[in-house]
Amino acid sequence: MACKILKQKIQNLLKTGYFSDTKDFVDVSDGSADHVHIVIVSRKFNGHTMGGRSDIIWNELAKNLSQEEWGHVFLSIGMLPEEVMLW
Repeated sequence: MACKILKQKIQNLLKTGYFSDTKDFVDVSDGSADHVHIVIVSRKFNGHTMGGRSDIIWNELAKNLSQEEWGHVFLSIGMLPEEVMLW
């Protein structure tokens, strides 16, 4: 199980930063061992490739996480709302 404090820090920095729109959905959950998984659903990804979406997420994280904290993030996915329905 990942550290609750780290998960909350990531959730807060994403929801008060780039993904602060009330329609943006940010989920930070446990991955395997002590890793964190991040799923974001936002219209802000419109027009971006999957790689571009990852870049947006990682850039936001890089601004606010230490190297040690960064090492716990194992997976990040950025999706548009209509893509969620396809899963």
